[in-house]
Amino acid sequence: MKTNSKIHFAHANGFPAGSYRVLLDSLSSQHQVIAIDKLAHNPNFPVDFGWQNQVAELVEFLHEKQAEPCYLVGHSFGAVVSFLTACQHPKLVKGLVLLDPPLITGLTSLLFKSVRRLGLADRLSPAKQAMNRCTTWSKDTDVESYFKGKALFKDMHPECIADYVSSAVKETPDAFKLDFDHRIEANIFRTIPLNMGRYKLPENLPAMIITGEKTKVCKERLIAPFIKKNKLEHLVVKEGGHMFPLEQPNLVAELINQKIAQWESMKEVV
Repeated sequence: MKTNSKIHFAHANGFPAGSYRVLLDSLSSQHQVIAIDKLAHNPNFPVDFGWQNQVAELVEFLHEKQAEPCYLVGHSFGAVVSFLTACQHPKLVKGLVLLDPPLITGLTSLLFKSVRRLGLADRLSPAKQAMNRCTTWSKDTDVESYFKGKALFKDMHPECIADYVSSAVKETPDAFKLDFDHRIEANIFRTIPLNMGRYKLPENLPAMIITGEKTKVCKERLIAPFIKKNKLEHLVVKEGGHMFPLEQPNLVAELINQKIAQWESMKEVV
């Protein structure tokens, strides 16, 4: 049964919102779901250090699409942007679900700051890979098979790979081409926020974090202080890697739907 609750979903870097069709369809069975298809590709909001322009981009989108506060759900890059938005614009947010956010905190942030000052940021991030990625394929290429052979995609749900190709690759008369700017993708990696310690969620905002059991991005020992500071409920997806929302989309949607239903029922009691 569909509720009156609205969810904004923010995608991971390099994965347009359409890549998450299976997950979003499952969420849409109970909620109204909206999403920016390619976050950070609006020329009015160029990528900046700390992703504050992406916060502004999301805030503008929320003002345009809904009059009441909504739930923010985000994966990876989208999770961090959602968190920053919730911290800085809490009146727009009913609740927050973070899916494996890349958090640079503590001593690690000091290391990244030093590396960034030396102009070596690409060595500690996937930015170099993004800049060097293939962006054009010949017309005889099986593009789905191409991506299935990539390590990042190896555990993904087959439908999610197909949806990624549909949303991230366009067919031209002469070739298949990447349908988003890989240079922006690289800049997002280069400009990851290094000041996360400055932010804290409002006390009364319900929030949770879901991480993958096998993630290499969101290690529990590194995020424990962040979880404690922001009073986050923490769930772990068994066998999930960093890309678990595209590996186990129906399970993730079920977890999110259950949590939002719980939050909504708590508000009714109050």
